Amino acid sequence: MSFYMRFSGWAGDDVSVATAHLAKMFRMDSGKASQAMHKIIKGQNWQFQWPISHEQAKVAHSYLRWLGFDIELNPTEYSFRPNSRPDSIPISIISFSKTATPSLLDQLVELTGNISNAFTVALYQLDQGEKTLVLRHYISLSSNFDSKIKINLGKGPIGFVAQSRQAFLDEHIGQNQTKVCFYKKKENLKSFLAMPVIYKTLEGVLAIDSKQSYSFPVKQQKIITGLANQMAWHLNREKRYLNK
Repeated sequence: MSFYMRFSGWAGDDVSVATAHLAKMFRMDSGKASQAMHKIIKGQNWQFQWPISHEQAKVAHSYLRWLGFDIELNPTEYSFRPNSRPDSIPISIISFSKTATPSLLDQLVELTGNISNAFTVALYQLDQGEKTLVLRHYISLSSNFDSKIKINLGKGPIGFVAQSRQAFLDEHIGQNQTKVCFYKKKENLKSFLAMPVIYKTLEGVLAIDSKQSYSFPVKQQKIITGLANQMAWHLNREKRYLNK
């Protein structure tokens, strides 16, 4: 099964950034992307001309929602065949965790990104056996995000948060970007926040950075703390289920 992607609105903060990502994803030049964005902002329907595969559609849908787009996936009568047209047009998805069915936990991570103007938001889960942090779910606008790393307790801001059970905030992380260990190359970050994800005991660490803002306002931190608490509950529930 393949799907058409139809856009009917946008509620983001930065038109130029959203347009650039739209152009990159659908491999359009800047002029065509601007025309499409203009229609979408006015509430007019805009549809990508080619259907895409079921797997790509699921990932793209979550990613585009995170960018503020109102989008529908409409099935076609075509089945997806990797080497055929018209339904073989690839789209370029920037780094995003790919899961068969997004769980409520994954949606909490994506919601955190929505409210914090995040460049990357990543949830790391504690591996009790190895005493390391491993990636559970993430969404990132960077193609340099390293999803394979494991973080030792006490190493860098994320490891420090896991060891101390205390939140870490750097509102000028640009001066210390080498401390942020989940990029393969340097990114021009402004701020970084990491907080413990605790349900009775430590379940993991939630890390968020931004290129849009030098600060995470107190009210925003309180909302993120509430979301982290919900993540902790779900991680604990998963752990208990697996240990039965």
